[in-house]
Amino acid sequence: MISLWSIIKLTAKATMRSHIFQLLLALLLLCVFMIPMTIAGDGTAYGYIQISLKYSLAVITFILSLSVIWLGCYSMSTDVESYQLHLVISKPVSRLKIWIGKWLGVLLIHLVLLLIAGMTIYFLILWQFSRKSFAPEQKARIESEVMVGRRVFRPEAPDIDTIARKMLEQRLEELKRRGDKVPEVDYKTALAEMRKVAVARFAEIQPGMSNIRAWHFSGIPDTGKPLFLRFRFYVNNVSSREQRVTRGQWFRAVEDTVDKDDGKENKEKKAYPSALGPPEQYMTGVFHEIKLLPKSVLWDNSVEVLFANLDPKDKPLILQMSDGPKLLVRATGFFGNFIRALAVSALELVILGGLACAVGGVMSMPVAIFMVFSYLLFGVFAQFLVGNGVENLEGVTGYIGYWVSRGLMVLIIPMQNFDVSSYIADGELIEFALIGTLIFKYFILRALPLFLLGIMLYRRREMGLVIRK
Repeated sequence: MISLWSIIKLTAKATMRSHIFQLLLALLLLCVFMIPMTIAGDGTAYGYIQISLKYSLAVITFILSLSVIWLGCYSMSTDVESYQLHLVISKPVSRLKIWIGKWLGVLLIHLVLLLIAGMTIYFLILWQFSRKSFAPEQKARIESEVMVGRRVFRPEAPDIDTIARKMLEQRLEELKRRGDKVPEVDYKTALAEMRKVAVARFAEIQPGMSNIRAWHFSGIPDTGKPLFLRFRFYVNNVSSREQRVTRGQWFRAVEDTVDKDDGKENKEKKAYPSALGPPEQYMTGVFHEIKLLPKSVLWDNSVEVLFANLDPKDKPLILQMSDGPKLLVRATGFFGNFIRALAVSALELVILGGLACAVGGVMSMPVAIFMVFSYLLFGVFAQFLVGNGVENLEGVTGYIGYWVSRGLMVLIIPMQNFDVSSYIADGELIEFALIGTLIFKYFILRALPLFLLGIMLYRRREMGLVIRK
């Protein structure tokens, strides 16, 4: 244990003496103080806090990620190439202990820096928020919508596959009834196309009070505090930049007791729609939030909201499932949610540091850095291709790329999944379940086997074959 601690301390000291580390440290300090102090946002308190949080967390995590990759590779490969490790392994110290000590030594410095930088940003943003002359209603909005940790509840999703199957069957029956020839198309391909149609139809909200759309949320806790409904509409299509002001009206289901129709003096509870207010104007393409009173939670811990599209041009509105509506319920304070964000960033540094040490232990410095960054880039591209879905690809090369990406995703860690800055900026709770998923899926199942492979190759590496150039 004494030898391990000695390796950790020596690695940490060598890390701090590195010129690259000193340069990145200076850049980190500059960003920590400059971003919260200089960002103005859109001129509102809401825009200032959101942009400050999002960019500050993203930038410090990015800088520390670069530093931990560089120094992990440097610490392992340089000791081998400069023959320093030849002297160490001649003593009763195992290579496993050397590897772990160097990994922990590099991590120790970066985790301390992450904590210091994170807490500095936290207090700077609070200080800037308190001293700026924002309107009281804007500050109240920030305290309830951003500087908080709110649990996200999504509505019950429709069974798109069943809907698509019924639509396809109806289409085929209609063709047969009219006597038209049924196209010779593979059933699976036709079902995939019909699924696209079903998703597109469900996303559209047709204009008029006769086309009111309803969403049902279940399992909503009755905390006695306001709930927030978050949504984003589009007009024409999602990719269109020609967004404009639309108009609509929200309703919520309210409970009431009525007499049963069994001739007895029994009462039963029923829900009826009630307007949340007069029709309002909404800018499409941006998120909106409206407050719901605690009594919106019904007797069965459910909430039902309805929306009427009153667009002035009688155009359908597009509301994707990823854009809401979703309910947000306060679960914790801003500090608790911010600490969870730092924990996710720390996990990212743990994984990147281990990957750098694993590759740096068996390759030279430039090659090791190239391999780590190539690995990370493959993760970005592979997730992009897989995320598009096989049904959206065209041509043989598209299908080959998709299935190759699916295979790569078994081994590659998409580090963009560790970016939780948008959670903090939107006041959404970073669930412990999310952190646990990241640990199990990416650290235990993917990173740890790569660490063990790197350690095994490092232990088998023949140091006598290393020649200084």
